Amino acid sequence: MGKPEESKGVTIKINGEEKVFADKKIESQEAASKEQEQTDESFEWILPEDSNESKIVLVPTPPKKKMPKLIGFGTGSLKSSDKRPIKTFMIAVICAVFFGSILGLIAVKTITKEKAEVSSVETPIPTEATVEDKKAAVTEPGNQLKTFLVQGGVFSSEDAARQIQKKIIEKQVPAEIFKLEESYYLFLGSAESLAASKELALFLKSYDVDVYWKEINFEAAGTSQEDEKTLDKMKAVYASLAETSATKLRGKAGTVNGETLKKNMDELKAGKLSPAFSKMNDDLTAAAKSIDEYETSKNEEKLFQAQESLLNFLLNYQK
Repeated sequence: MGKPEESKGVTIKINGEEKVFADKKIESQEAASKEQEQTDESFEWILPEDSNESKIVLVPTPPKKKMPKLIGFGTGSLKSSDKRPIKTFMIAVICAVFFGSILGLIAVKTITKEKAEVSSVETPIPTEATVEDKKAAVTEPGNQLKTFLVQGGVFSSEDAARQIQKKIIEKQVPAEIFKLEESYYLFLGSAESLAASKELALFLKSYDVDVYWKEINFEAAGTSQEDEKTLDKMKAVYASLAETSATKLRGKAGTVNGETLKKNMDELKAGKLSPAFSKMNDDLTAAAKSIDEYETSKNEEKLFQAQESLLNFLLNYQK
């Protein structure tokens, strides 16, 4: 049994008769539908051919921001392998080198300064220079006497010098006051050269005294030619005794010729000396006697007594 045909209009029953009024709108829709179906049936669909190629879509990248240039380093055009700037790395390297150089320079200067301070006291002058200094003390022409002393201080008044002298003597160290120009000097010992006086100063420093070393030229005024000959012998004896006592205090071997020393002392003793020269000769004789007593007793005090006698000789030489 077939489906009843759908009504394509409006049916109205008048006086028992049914009348159908066609719906024009529906008819027009059906006609358009049929026309569309015919159009669809006649349309040919064209499908794209299969392809293994993939389409590449290029997307533009945003522009990179430029790094600000640094003035003074010259690294604006340098790039690493991955195109990134290496300015930060270069700055770090330069700063490290700069500060490292400064610290190294400071360390070198500090070490050099410390070594210089130590060498000023402990480092001896080479042997050749020591020999030259020793000869100068003996062969200084005329009435000049070059000597090398350990200094315990310099003062503007004699009273101040005597106060320090008393403290030093209480420590069993010899000390004599010398007036040079307008100042008063305390001298604690003598040696054969400037290098030896440095070593002797280091030894005396162990007795808790402030020490320096100094080269001094003494001059004997108003001497005749005959007196100068006597002074030359005295200077030779003084230099030998200063070296002998100073080297024994420092625990070193001396180079004094004992026979020459004895000969010069015998000649001075046999000669006719003025009262001033006789006093100076007594000081030299006392120093030699103290050194001989040290050889027997090995008592260090005897060497200090010899040094004290030599300082007295210099005082009388200056007068």
